[in-house]
Parts: sequence; structure tokens; C-alpha cells
Amino acid sequence: MKDKTLNILKSIGIILLLLLFSSFFFVILNIDPNNISDKKYIIYLTISNIILLSLFIFIYRKTLKKDLKNFFKNFGESMEISIKYWLIGFLIMIASNLFITYILNKTIAGNEEEIRSYINIMPLIMIFNTVIFAPITEELAFRKSIKDVTNNKWIYILTSGLIFGFLHIISYINNVSDLVYLIPYGALGITFALLYYKTNNIFSTIMMHAIHNSLAVIVYLIGVFL
Repeated sequence: MKDKTLNILKSIGIILLLLLFSSFFFVILNIDPNNISDKKYIIYLTISNIILLSLFIFIYRKTLKKDLKNFFKNFGESMEISIKYWLIGFLIMIASNLFITYILNKTIAGNEEEIRSYINIMPLIMIFNTVIFAPITEELAFRKSIKDVTNNKWIYILTSGLIFGFLHIISYINNVSDLVYLIPYGALGITFALLYYKTNNIFSTIMMHAIHNSLAVIVYLIGVFL
């Protein structure tokens, strides 16, 4: 019971750290992010992200070391399983985004719109933030830390997926209809949770999360340069 309580507190702490660390970083430096240029904001945010990434790697160093070894030990099988699960979430995400865009006549999600605007300003730094920082920290927070709390498959999968989805849209909700963006993000989060439950290897989801974000960045940059 004591271990479970500690795991719950740790999970909450890890998620709060992911959500609030950059805000504390700006407070500590006495910088108002609203009063600096987007370029400076991205630079400071990236410094904050590097510190947080280092902290997460230190906290989960044993898990990361063990899972990395096991993932590459059976790389072909690991990638085959990972791609299958990711494709499910990816297809649901595409279908739901098409529905949102062409049936509901809504724009892209605010989270994605903001990331795209920052990519336009500092593409190389934003590639680090989206392809390295986000997959590692988000998978440790939303997959690993939550799975440590419960052994119930569906409680874990739904909790992990929906929290992942909701926290990606919460800052951009202006009305009730904006909750529809929970479908694509939640679907991806749920399939990542299914994948982690299946493999019990955090690198399976880190790898697919990184590939997913890489493809999103590549497709966007191709569209910009065409």
C-alpha cells in the first residue's frame, strides 16, 4: 500500500514537472515570456527542456538502460510490433482530423498550430524539441509513470491515453466544440499505451512517438518549401 501511494505521488509529480517546469524556469530567470520575441522564447524554452530531459533521464536511468538494451536485442521484432500499434493510432488520427477539418470545418489543433509557427522561426531547435525532447519526456510521464500506478490494463490504457490527449489540447480550448480535438490526440495516446502494455518496453513508444513527430515535421516542411 505504501509503495502504491509513493508511485501515485511520483506519477503526479512527474506529470506536474513536465507541465510546469518551463514556467518555473522563466520565473527563476525573472523573464516574462510574453515580453520577449518568439525567437528568444524558443531559445529559453529549449534550455529549460534540456534541463528537464536530463532530470527525467536521471530519474528513470535504470529503466532506460534496461529497456534500451532489450529493445535493440530484438530490434526487428520490437519495431514490427511497434509499427503495427502506431499505425492503428495514426490511421485513427488521420481519419478524425479529416472529419474535424472537412465535416466540422474547424482548423488544425492549437497545439499543432503553435508548433508549426515555432518551426518556421527556428526549425533545427524545434526539431530537437519535437523529435527528441517530447517523445522521451512524454512517454516517461504518460506511459511509464502511470503504468507504475496500476496493473489494471484498461484503467491504465484509458487513463494514460486520455490524460495525454487532454493535456495536449487544454491550453487551446475556447469552447465545448474544441473538445473534439481530444479524439486524434487521445487515440494516439491510447495506442501508445496499448503498445507499452504489450511490450513493457518504454523504447517501443519513445521510438514510435519520435517517428510520428518526425513525419509530422517533415510533411510540414515539405509543404512550406513546395
